[in-house]
Amino acid sequence: MLRSRPRLPIRGPVDWRRALTTPTAAAVWVALAIIVIDLWSMRSTGPWDPWETHYGEVARQIVLRSDPLDLWWQPGNGGPDMEAEKSFASKPALPFWVMALSMRIFGIGTSADPAELVTSPWAELALRLPSMLAGWGAACFLGMVAWRLASPRAGVLAGAAVASMPQFAIVTRQALTDMFFVAPVVVAVGAWAMAWLQPDRDLITRGRGFKRIPWDRAYLGFLIAFVLLAVVPLAVLHQHAFSPTTWRYFGKVARRAQGLRDIGQQMFIYWALAAWVMVASLRWRRRSQAWMGILYLCAGASLIGKGLIGPGLVGAFVLAQLALSGRWSLLVRCGLPTGVAMFALVSLPWHHAMALYRGEHWVSELVIQNNLQRFGTGEQKQAVGGFAYYLETLGVAALPWSALAPWATIAGVRSFARDSEHAGVELQRLALAWLAVSLFIIGYSTTKYYHYLLPCLPPLALLIGIEVDQAVARPSKDMGRWIGLLLGIGVLAVVIRDAIHSPAWIAHLTTYLYTGMWTEGAPTVKALAITCAPFAVALAIWPWLGGMRSAAVCVLSGLLTTAWVIDDYLPATSESWSQRSALRMYFAERGPEDRLVSWWFYYRGETYFSKADIWVMKEQDRQALAELVEESRDRDVTLWFITTVQHANRLASQLPSDVRGDVEQVYASFHYALLRVRVP
Repeated sequence: MLRSRPRLPIRGPVDWRRALTTPTAAAVWVALAIIVIDLWSMRSTGPWDPWETHYGEVARQIVLRSDPLDLWWQPGNGGPDMEAEKSFASKPALPFWVMALSMRIFGIGTSADPAELVTSPWAELALRLPSMLAGWGAACFLGMVAWRLASPRAGVLAGAAVASMPQFAIVTRQALTDMFFVAPVVVAVGAWAMAWLQPDRDLITRGRGFKRIPWDRAYLGFLIAFVLLAVVPLAVLHQHAFSPTTWRYFGKVARRAQGLRDIGQQMFIYWALAAWVMVASLRWRRRSQAWMGILYLCAGASLIGKGLIGPGLVGAFVLAQLALSGRWSLLVRCGLPTGVAMFALVSLPWHHAMALYRGEHWVSELVIQNNLQRFGTGEQKQAVGGFAYYLETLGVAALPWSALAPWATIAGVRSFARDSEHAGVELQRLALAWLAVSLFIIGYSTTKYYHYLLPCLPPLALLIGIEVDQAVARPSKDMGRWIGLLLGIGVLAVVIRDAIHSPAWIAHLTTYLYTGMWTEGAPTVKALAITCAPFAVALAIWPWLGGMRSAAVCVLSGLLTTAWVIDDYLPATSESWSQRSALRMYFAERGPEDRLVSWWFYYRGETYFSKADIWVMKEQDRQALAELVEESRDRDVTLWFITTVQHANRLASQLPSDVRGDVEQVYASFHYALLRVRVP
């Protein structure tokens, strides 16, 4: 007898309209939109100073010399200032490691083609991809935390808001160090929320007795972070100290050789520490322990990402959160001894190795000059200001979402008066504490740059996402909410007016040169009025349009704004901010014996794009310039001078009299000029 097959349940037609409007679908659509926006104009936006080209050359040298330990830089290979600086001690190593890894994967930076960095279709992507992955990851993790603790809709809104804020979007798309400390801080704060703002539970385990080990998604996340952030860098550094290639190139100098021997011996301390942490983690039985492990690892990553500011933000946030919640007992439960070991495993090996290799002077330059001194005494005259410095900048940095900043902040303050233990309300309070701590620390710092505001954007986006979600979930005729929406329209109008008045303001969100020629060369920003108009309309008719539709329009306006910034404003601005177009012309027309000269000029981009094949003169030196011309006579050589537009018309007067009439300007932007001098 044949057995009949069981009948499958009959399913009706798929409701595609509903399937495409779920929170999951919305998250996918927003993520795809951000990825397309960031990649669309990648090739048309050249790297610029500061600081993409400087960091790019440091990363290229890591690949070129197979040296992940010593961050190294040399301006050129000729001229009186070709060795103006070599050791790079202004930033820790993490950003340069991942940039170098990306360059190696794409095969960028070491080929025999001298024009590779201005002609290769992969050069910009290889340089910027690590920062983009960090920015995308931070936005996704922030959204995930809000999704889990508040609601899926709040998660989509928070992630969309932070990813589409202009400053966050630009830093994500550029090869800077900031995202390599902000992203770990976001994950660390989110890990704290996941550990303590929801009911704790036992970790899923396998085995029995002594062989019982965690087998849980939270522990798996910790394990991945532990391997990537602690084990892999330690293995690379330790292997470098024993590598025959290292000793062949760097072991010839007695001091360097001794440093390598000391590194090879003392790195075993960290392997022992890693083994202890791994064994201790296998005994974890609560989910909160795994999340706290992620916090400690990411705090360490934030230090190796940019310096003391990262762990300082995490530590100050934790203390503020404990004070506001009164849950001081968490200090006993947060695994501090093991956590300190994990923090040290991520942050100390490279610093320890470099102290052995370079000595006390390097430690002083990195820690004292480039961390503590910037915070306490300031760095540059234009980089000062009061607390209002950042509040004013926040308007354009977070457009169009800055319109909701007052409303969301007031709602966050009011949440402390609500008698609720719901995780969403607790998350709202956490976001406000996070924002307040971040603003206080960057405001207290003597040195003030626009890009220092970046750590404030994720908590602001979280506040906005939660409050908009609550407004959608609980529509009301609350006069306070209505006043907040109308106030947001006023904020939009004022910020857009100021941005139109200062078109370079958006470019300055990631630089530190705000004066002189750097105020010129940015395109008009009147398009902001168009991209932000839907946001203003949604706020104005919120009660009639409905909360869900209004929120969707706000997200659309945010995406339109960041699309214009990334795919229109940045490519147009890069024509003046980047030297790429000038160097493209040089490589297209140069002769086999021609020489590139940076004259009265030292901006780093000329070194990166030429692969350090450049004659360097930082200040005027008529005698050195005359010697260069004499060396080039009777050799059919053309000298190509890259300089600023202000200095371009002064070059002829500095040259020997018989070649002054041969100076020809072949390229000029608002910032840079390329001149050609044919030497007889």
